[in-house]
Amino acid sequence: MTVRRREHRRFPPLVLVGTDHRASPLELRERVAYDAAATEEALVHLLARDAVGEACLVSTCNRTEVYAVPRDGASPLPGAGYRIAVDLVFLSRAPEMESEGRLYVKRGEEAARHLLSVAAGLESMVLGEPEILGQVKQAHEIAAAVGAAGPVLGRLLRTAADAGRRARAETGISQGAVSLGYAVAELARNIFSQLDETPTLVLGAGETARQVLRSLAERGGGPLRVANRDPEKARRLAEEVGGVEVVPLADRLEAAAASDVVVAATSAPEPLLTRDGLASVVARRAGRPLLVVDLGVPRNVEPAAARLDNVFLHAIDALDILIDRNLRSRREAVPPVEEIVEQELGRFGAWYRGLEAEPLVARLQQRAERIRRSELDAARGRFPADLHGDLDRLTRALVRKILHHPSAGLRSQGDQGELARLDAARELFRLDEDDG
Repeated sequence: MTVRRREHRRFPPLVLVGTDHRASPLELRERVAYDAAATEEALVHLLARDAVGEACLVSTCNRTEVYAVPRDGASPLPGAGYRIAVDLVFLSRAPEMESEGRLYVKRGEEAARHLLSVAAGLESMVLGEPEILGQVKQAHEIAAAVGAAGPVLGRLLRTAADAGRRARAETGISQGAVSLGYAVAELARNIFSQLDETPTLVLGAGETARQVLRSLAERGGGPLRVANRDPEKARRLAEEVGGVEVVPLADRLEAAAASDVVVAATSAPEPLLTRDGLASVVARRAGRPLLVVDLGVPRNVEPAAARLDNVFLHAIDALDILIDRNLRSRREAVPPVEEIVEQELGRFGAWYRGLEAEPLVARLQQRAERIRRSELDAARGRFPADLHGDLDRLTRALVRKILHHPSAGLRSQGDQGELARLDAARELFRLDEDDG
């Protein structure tokens, strides 16, 4: 008898096609960014193709990535599946993505490791950013909702979530402010414990103001207000962030008196908030503290305002020092996070290798059941009819107990990667033979 040898894989035939902040400029990334509804539609179109059995789309402001597994019987990826992902997800929206270097491709173990690293914050523009873990979980929920996350991607996405949770719980990868917006939010949280009950006024509508408003909005801060010399620019920023009120710049002192946090981030040549102006604000606040953050260059707030009672004034230099210190701390956390990624990747690989044993276990149990039935049918005539039920239960129990340890042993060999032993078991029990 000739035993048919299997080609064993340590990892599934997974393919990743993506772009991120290192591969594409913002104007291209914006065009291939997918909201929840567009993600669902893209996944449905991917699954409609014969080559794709499972798919997931991770889309954030800094990355768009497609993970795909071939359908049973389809040609292995990347092949047709790769081309489908490129055309449907990327080139349909931005043909320029076909330029060299815009897209990256990873396969098998490398693709799985990348997803775990993304969830752990190692691949983010801002090292250790906390939002990415929630975005990976949302991608999993959408894929599951449309039936695109099968056993392989479903397990991989759960493993990625585990890696992300462990990275944040066991290391300092996400601790401390590492962007101006995040730093402002952390300062506000240190003084006012509940960000959602902390009225905030932002002066300015440029990129720094945008970072601050986004960071506060993402963390539930508010209510939020914005004022700018150009009201139309302020209105566009308010609409972009959502839930932000626009106030006239001329009313900034009145708005400041109604706020607990004031962030100044304009390019005005003269201070927008003077000591005397803030003194009038403090007089209307009945002793409530006021956090003032000056991110303007030149300064938007007179330094003398720091001497006012209940005013906590922070300039951009102090935040830069804080950010640099926190970034160093996060970089020190990279090696332990990488170790967590490898541990979780190993668990996923062990689970996948364990799948090799399941067909063998099923075949072994099916063969034993056929033998049991054949022998029982041959023996029934030698026993009274009222004992046939007892004989059936007895022989079932015997077969189940006899096969318990061999079945468990086969599964553990697959889980430990001892695939040669699975081949030996296949040959020993002649599990590739037809039973006729």
